[in-house]
Amino acid sequence: MSRQTRSGAQFSPYELLNLPNSLRSFEIIRTNISLDALLHDAVADDDIYAAEQEAANYNPEDDWEDVDNPDSTLPPSPPSPLTPLTPSSPTSSAVPSPQASRPASPALSPVPVEKARGKQQAAVRRSRRRQRQHAGETPYDKRPDPRYSQSHRQQESHTVYFDLADAPAAAGAWVGRRRANAERRHRTLPELLDEGGEVIEWNGRDPKLIVDAEGRIIAILLGTPEDEEWAAVIEDAVAAMAHARREALRQGEWRVGTVHRRGTHLALRKGTSFGGGQKRPGNLCHTPFLRRLIRRLLRNKSIRRIAGFQSMGLALYAPKLYRYYCKVLRALFRKHPNLTHTFRNSIFPAVTLNCGDAVTFEHCDILNLVHGLCPVTSGGRFNHVLGGHMYLRQLRLIIQFPSGATMLIPSGCLDHGNTPIQTNETRYSITQYAAGGLFRWAAYGFQSAKSLLAQPGGEDVKNAFDGVPGSRWQWGLNLFSKLDELDTDRVAVFQS
Repeated sequence: MSRQTRSGAQFSPYELLNLPNSLRSFEIIRTNISLDALLHDAVADDDIYAAEQEAANYNPEDDWEDVDNPDSTLPPSPPSPLTPLTPSSPTSSAVPSPQASRPASPALSPVPVEKARGKQQAAVRRSRRRQRQHAGETPYDKRPDPRYSQSHRQQESHTVYFDLADAPAAAGAWVGRRRANAERRHRTLPELLDEGGEVIEWNGRDPKLIVDAEGRIIAILLGTPEDEEWAAVIEDAVAAMAHARREALRQGEWRVGTVHRRGTHLALRKGTSFGGGQKRPGNLCHTPFLRRLIRRLLRNKSIRRIAGFQSMGLALYAPKLYRYYCKVLRALFRKHPNLTHTFRNSIFPAVTLNCGDAVTFEHCDILNLVHGLCPVTSGGRFNHVLGGHMYLRQLRLIIQFPSGATMLIPSGCLDHGNTPIQTNETRYSITQYAAGGLFRWAAYGFQSAKSLLAQPGGEDVKNAFDGVPGSRWQWGLNLFSKLDELDTDRVAVFQS
């Protein structure tokens, strides 16, 4: 069958088949190399490498987000059917080849491959077993390890002559009071000292509690876990955030020097929030690239561990506040299944990853729960005596904040920020928080104040929740434990 082109030329797709035999002859070169053996070596090497990588990187905490793990009930894979390499004798008709004289590779035993596969599948089975044991659990079912409070019993305290009741709170005491736009600049250490600030020396390891004039623990210098590997955990988290910063810069999702309300660093937020114009609680949205970037960060084992330590710090030193968070947020996430937990081991519904040059301007997070506490963990390489302090303006405290340390502060009602670090130094931080609007939404029957007031009798219901002016703010302050009641509060909350 022939075909015709536009120019009128005739051709046949089968014309090559009609060539003379002299033009269709092929030269055959025979070697003693077994293709099956080469394929076997390649598959075996790839299996060993993949199994070793899986075993080295395996972490049970990863499984709560994985949906693509193989079924752990499958039996181990059978040995590869590929024929092991056996040298074949060259025939007399074989044409000499440069590879013919190369010795054949020895057969690779499938035993190491099957052993690695067995370890991998055993790890998956253990992970599946843990998933079944913890099926249905939420972050709010986790209780602090009683051994941890014993190791943190000998904490120091520092009393300030300030009553947290005098901190500004908005009407209803759900969020902070809006104030004039703050000046977007860094406050230096000498400047704060000239204004009467007091430097709190802190090694970043041992806990220190900030107590107000009424004896409430209003800020917690949590320190670090008693773990020799904690420094490596911080280094790994910092490396992950540094990589994210470079990727965001390379993709044009962030530019150096971009100024926002809290500073000039890259701030990546993730979680559930409500406020600032939202009509209902929802998950924070990002571009597809930032969504993937943040997801990789939140799957980092070290970042998850830091988040869990921050959450347990709230449980240990503000147990009544911790119980309040658990009660409200548990009901919120049950009511709205579309909301997603940021971490499985932390009760805080949102997190901000401050990637590089994380030195914040003086600010107040007024949309956070006004009587709540926000944990902050510092990381990077900087001299904490010269810079990177956390200062609380109303308390007139300038707190040394070493890399690897964690503290919890009432960020919704106190102005705070960091002092600048030195040239060529780096600082990162991880902060978790809870929006006050989430608690108000739940208290008003899972609806906004506007929706509640539009209903018959809605104003009476709202007033019943808010109380007379100032009463709910005082109720919120009672959720802070007092220093002499801390042990009693722990027992009442976690052993009841």
